[in-house]
Amino acid sequence: MAYDLEKYRDKREKVLGVRRRGLHFATLAAIVAFTIVAGLSVVVVPKSVAYFNTRHLDDAIYKLSDKEGAWSRKLIAEIQGIGGVKAVEADSNGTRLVITFDKSLSDTGRIAAFFQGKGVAAVLLNHVGHRQRLHTLQQENK
Repeated sequence: MAYDLEKYRDKREKVLGVRRRGLHFATLAAIVAFTIVAGLSVVVVPKSVAYFNTRHLDDAIYKLSDKEGAWSRKLIAEIQGIGGVKAVEADSNGTRLVITFDKSLSDTGRIAAFFQGKGVAAVLLNHVGHRQRLHTLQQENK
């Protein structure tokens, strides 16, 4: 029968006074890898989540065609009831209206049809992606 080195390893190390010190290489490598992955995830995950939350959103900026009028609160509340509309914001003067909508559920044609049905003369000033508009606002605030 052959001598099995692993069978008596603990006894042999005890007799010889071999002490294990420090971390094994595999443990150290796992700690370093986990630290790197955790650090990168702190940077990447929030941006990825923000992208996936806003990837289907577009913004349409409308203005009333008559000069003296402002958007009524009742009309803004009705616009929020349109399917796919996520948010409606009026500017400080109340002359422009920014409608954030899910482009997979709605579009500017549907919103324009809503305005025609209500008899409101609204003009589409701009149709941009939601992230692009947020980036533009952020650049303007700097």
